[in-house]
Amino acid sequence: MSGTDNDKTINERKLDHIRIVLEEEVEPYRSSFDYFRLPFKALPEIDMAEIDTGTEFLGKKLKFPFVISSMTGGPEKGLGINTHLAEAAQEAGVALGLGSMRVILRKPESIKSFDVKKYCPDVPLLANMGLVQLNYGYGADEINRIIDSVNADGIFLHVNPLQEAIQPEGDTNFKDLLPKLEKVLPKIEKPVVIKEVGTGIDKDTAKALADAGITWIDVSGTGGTSWAGVEAYRREDTIGHLFRGEGIPTAEALIGAAGISGLNLIAGGGIRNGIHIAKAIALGAKLATAAKPLLAPSLESTDACVSVLKQLHEELTIAMFSTGARTLEELSQTELVSAAYYA
Repeated sequence: MSGTDNDKTINERKLDHIRIVLEEEVEPYRSSFDYFRLPFKALPEIDMAEIDTGTEFLGKKLKFPFVISSMTGGPEKGLGINTHLAEAAQEAGVALGLGSMRVILRKPESIKSFDVKKYCPDVPLLANMGLVQLNYGYGADEINRIIDSVNADGIFLHVNPLQEAIQPEGDTNFKDLLPKLEKVLPKIEKPVVIKEVGTGIDKDTAKALADAGITWIDVSGTGGTSWAGVEAYRREDTIGHLFRGEGIPTAEALIGAAGISGLNLIAGGGIRNGIHIAKAIALGAKLATAAKPLLAPSLESTDACVSVLKQLHEELTIAMFSTGARTLEELSQTELVSAAYYA
C-alpha cells in the first residue's frame, strides 16, 4: 500500500482534478484525429435513416460505440456526477466507466458515490483501479471486491506511469506488472480492460498485454487532457509542465495496435465530436471514449449529459452518411485521408 496516500489525500486529489480540468489549460495539443479527414462521397447511395450505429460491449447492446470515460468518485461531488452520468448512459445507450475506486477498500462508506448501477441497468458499467496497485498490496481478491461492490460488468485497470511520476503523492513502482497481471487475470471474475489515461499505449505493450490474455485496451493517447499537465498544477515546480505533451497521439497508438490478434481497441484521448468517433472506428477502434466533454454537464444535470451524448450520436451518424457507411463494420473499412494541412 502506498505510504504517501491517505483518505484525505485521495479525496483532496480528486477535487483538485475536477477543478483543474475545468479551469486550467490541460490540453496541450489538438486532437490527433484532426490530422485525418473522412473520404467524402458526393453520392453516398444510402438512406441516412437506415444507418445502424449499434454495437455490443461486454455482452450488452450500445446505441452507438461510446464509453463515458472514468472521472471521479469519493468526494462530495462524486455521487452527483456519477448519478447524472449513469442516468444519461442508460438513456443514450452508452457504457460508463467509473473513476478510480481503490478508496472504497479502506473507506467502505465512500462506495455510495460509485453505487450507480441501478441507474444504468441495461448498459455496461466498469469499475476502476490502478494496475500499479498490484505492487502495493492489492490482488485479485481486492479487484473482485471492487467489481462486486457496484455490480459492475467489468473493470478498467488503468496504467498511468507518467501521471504517477508527476503526481506529488504518486505510486511509481511499475516493476514486473505484466507477469503479475497474467497471474491474477484468471482469478478476476469479470472482463478486464486495460486503459491508459492520456499518454498512449505503445505497440509493444499492446502486444504484451494481448499475450497476457487481455482482450480489450483503451489506448488513450495524447490529443485530449494531459494528466501530467493536470498534476503539473499540483506541484510547486515546473516539471509537470515540461512533460505535459509527452506520449503517443491516440491515432498513432490505434494504428500501432491495429491487427494484433485477439485485441479489441478503444480510442480515448482527443475524442471531442462524432467525426472523431468515426475516424477512430476507421483507424481500428471498436469504441471511442471521452470524459472532459461531459465533466461540466455532469455537474449540472442528467439532461445536460444526455444532450452531449445525443449530439455525439447525431454527429457520428452524419459522418457515416457522408462516407456512405451503413454500419460500423463498413465504416471500419474506410480509409482515412491524411489532412496535415488542417493543423
